[in-house]
Amino acid sequence: MAKWTKWILLSIGILILLLLVAAVLVPVLYKDKIEAVVKEQVNKHVNATVDWGKWDLSLFRSFPNASIAVQQIRVCNKAPFEGICLADVGELRVTIGIMSLFSDQIKIKDVALVQPFIHVKVLKDGRANWDIALPDSTQAELPQQEKPAKFNVALKKYSITQGHIIYDDESLTMLLDFDQVEHTGKGDFTQDLFTLSTSTQSGKASLSYGGMKYLRNVVADAQADIDMDLPHMKFTFKENNIKVNQLELGLDGWVAMPADDIDMDLKWNMKKSDIGALLSLVPAEFASNMKGVDMSGKAAFNGYVKGTYNEKTMPGFGVTVQVDNGRFKYPDLPASVEAIFVDCNVQSPQGKDLDGMVVDLKRFALKMAGNPVEARMHLSTPISDPNVDAAIKADVDLANINKVVPLPKGDELSGKVAADVAMAGRMSDVEAKRYEKFKAQGQLALSGMNYKSDSLPYPVAIKSLVFDFSPKFLALTNFTGDIGRSDLQASGRVDNYLQWWLKDSTLTGTFDVKSNRFDLNELMGPPKPATAEKSATPADTTPMNVIEVPARINFSMAAAIKEVIYDNLHLTDAKGALHVHDQRVDLTGMGFNLFDGRIGMDGAYSTQDKAAPKFDMDLKVADVDIKKLVDGVEMVRNMAPIAKNCTGRISTTLALEGKLDPHMNPVMASLAGHGTLKTKNIALVDFKPLMEISTVLKMPQLATAKVQDVDFSYDIQDGKMITKPFDVKIDRLTANVAGSTAFEGQVIDYTMKTKVPTDMFGPEAGQLVGNLLGQMNKAIGSNAQLPKELDLTAKITGTVMKPVVKPVFAGGKDLKETVKEEVKQQLNEQIGKAKEDAIAKAREEAAKLLAAAQQQADDIKARARSEAANLKGQAYKAANDLVDQANNPIAKAAAKIAADKAKKAADDKEQQFNAEAEKRADALVDQARKQGDGLIQKAEATDTTVK
Repeated sequence: MAKWTKWILLSIGILILLLLVAAVLVPVLYKDKIEAVVKEQVNKHVNATVDWGKWDLSLFRSFPNASIAVQQIRVCNKAPFEGICLADVGELRVTIGIMSLFSDQIKIKDVALVQPFIHVKVLKDGRANWDIALPDSTQAELPQQEKPAKFNVALKKYSITQGHIIYDDESLTMLLDFDQVEHTGKGDFTQDLFTLSTSTQSGKASLSYGGMKYLRNVVADAQADIDMDLPHMKFTFKENNIKVNQLELGLDGWVAMPADDIDMDLKWNMKKSDIGALLSLVPAEFASNMKGVDMSGKAAFNGYVKGTYNEKTMPGFGVTVQVDNGRFKYPDLPASVEAIFVDCNVQSPQGKDLDGMVVDLKRFALKMAGNPVEARMHLSTPISDPNVDAAIKADVDLANINKVVPLPKGDELSGKVAADVAMAGRMSDVEAKRYEKFKAQGQLALSGMNYKSDSLPYPVAIKSLVFDFSPKFLALTNFTGDIGRSDLQASGRVDNYLQWWLKDSTLTGTFDVKSNRFDLNELMGPPKPATAEKSATPADTTPMNVIEVPARINFSMAAAIKEVIYDNLHLTDAKGALHVHDQRVDLTGMGFNLFDGRIGMDGAYSTQDKAAPKFDMDLKVADVDIKKLVDGVEMVRNMAPIAKNCTGRISTTLALEGKLDPHMNPVMASLAGHGTLKTKNIALVDFKPLMEISTVLKMPQLATAKVQDVDFSYDIQDGKMITKPFDVKIDRLTANVAGSTAFEGQVIDYTMKTKVPTDMFGPEAGQLVGNLLGQMNKAIGSNAQLPKELDLTAKITGTVMKPVVKPVFAGGKDLKETVKEEVKQQLNEQIGKAKEDAIAKAREEAAKLLAAAQQQADDIKARARSEAANLKGQAYKAANDLVDQANNPIAKAAAKIAADKAKKAADDKEQQFNAEAEKRADALVDQARKQGDGLIQKAEATDTTVK
């Protein structure tokens, strides 16, 4: 029995050893495959992209615990949270009890997040980027008894090192930003009831609510013990201390999450009634270090949050801030701020929104170096119908600020602020235009203000700024000031300032703005030296950022500025209208003098998409100096590189739209538009494509030719300027040109068609033609001459600086072949004409031969008839004489018979004679006809083709 026991124990030991070896080797041998499968499964079940870098699993380093380290864990959201990563963790370290992996509960000893960046985002509609789990349809289909058991995990300790946590809730218009976070939490999570001890520090903590920053880069420290009731999900705060800068708060109460709702009953109070604790919350941008400052007075800051939070309701809360006879004075300054009184109470009951909130600022008062400021405000029903009763009075000499608060070194401030404003009433009366029921009166005036700072490259002076308040509008009665070398005068009104203040609506106004000189170069920063030789100061290479157009304003402005300076441009007599609305600026009727001409412009600039601002413009340029235009506007140099080589004047229209990059440069590929251009007295100097044409055609006079006035239209699309066909006269050439220039690399593709006067060609072509003509004229006796013009098509490609010109004449031939063909054609035409003349002459000669033969035939026939008739007459006379000479009837009868025979013989002889004459005449005519036909055939058979 003992023997079997030994074997069983040995076998179990070997099995455990094999399991341990397998546990070590399997993750090593199949690491890549395991990781790929896990990543695939994780990403399949979440609406996010999950990835991680190197990871390490160790079973021996912390035995009997297993340690896991995973680097560069990223959980990046998808639509509608593009560009946001819910978590970006430098390293995750987890320590797990090995044996707990084989039990019902996995015991996690420690979880550490190193350099995590957690970015929580909630949209206005309540959608949150932490809700990334996709629905598990397979689990819903399982029978109840087959559904997997809950995942049972126990945690001992967790920590965050060098963390950064952002909570951005658009539904509440709240932003929490905790940077440089160090946090630890310890507790026995294996128990249902235990105490969680936490320690949290943030080197930079900021809070914004409703568009206002309440805390900025404060130092926060929280030490809290929390009683954890996990079965009921209730958490009760015990001993705790929260410190924000010098403000120490005690927090008591509980938070419970038994279901979807969050119930809470929390109270806090300031532990020390020291005014310095409240003043420590003032950001350093507005107040210097308070160390060593003499302070006195009582202060209180307490509040509560009580109720239920869910999608339909918000808990009630209250906040009280009080300061009684506060005072502070810097040790090295001559004056103090004293008689500080604050009595403010905010109460909001449980409800679906904040309409039940009441803000009661009974008093805010102080004296700054003896200058009084006094204010009060009572606000109720802020959502449905704001009901406000507020007033402010102030009489402040700005020069006294430097007597009570240290200004940054080099800062100087002077001037006077006088305010006496009061308003009371309901917003519904203003919106219904019942202005008599709403009180709004008084004036805010700033005069003689001068501000200089080492941080600002120019001084700011406001000679006069006056706002007059009324229920209808806020009137800008007068503004006169200087910003550096720029002066500005303005007047106008804001029509709905009360709605903007109390109901967060769009601010609407109209203004007239005038200036004698507006120097944008000074306002935008120091000028950039053109070359190193011109300035020993390094050029400012800082890229320009997008100039954002504010939201929630709707301003219409009429502007008239005598001189505007921007970069190296000097605009004069600038006039036009601007409409600022919906994060865009519309320009209407804008015009100014520039480059010795007048430029008119309508257009718009929009930053609704801040990453890719859009613009569109309708530009009209009248008779400007082209060289000044090119030197002053970089976009013209990119769009029309030929302009850099031109002198003269142009007029143009251009409708253009496109996008800008984050540094306010046009994205050339996005440009689309069309326009026209007219020139006057244009001369081209060192224009590479024209110089190349001159070289290829051996016409040096074209390199510096004057271009007669042109008028053409063009389109801008697909990153190109596409020129429609137009006629242009260069020297003695009248050409038709069309093509495109690409903005990227200035790649060109143009076609030029023209008739080239042959006397413009160089001596090589002349010698070629002279030799050819001499040979041909000598060979065939022609008088061929060189044609006056040749048809030419030139293909111009390459780039503006390295053009490639390929001239092609009629039929696709080069210059030599074209000249030969032209001369050959001319000679063929001459020989063809000679042939036609020879044929005509042969026909004429044939006609003459035929006519002469016909005449001779007619003469032969006439003579034959005459001779035949004469012989017949003689025969008839002889026969008649024979009858007459007969003396007796018998002799007469015999004589008559003989006479008849003689007459008949004479008739036959006449016919025979005439027939022979006809035959001879016809033969003569046929011979002449054949001779003429032979002449014609010979002329027609002549070969007139020049070889």
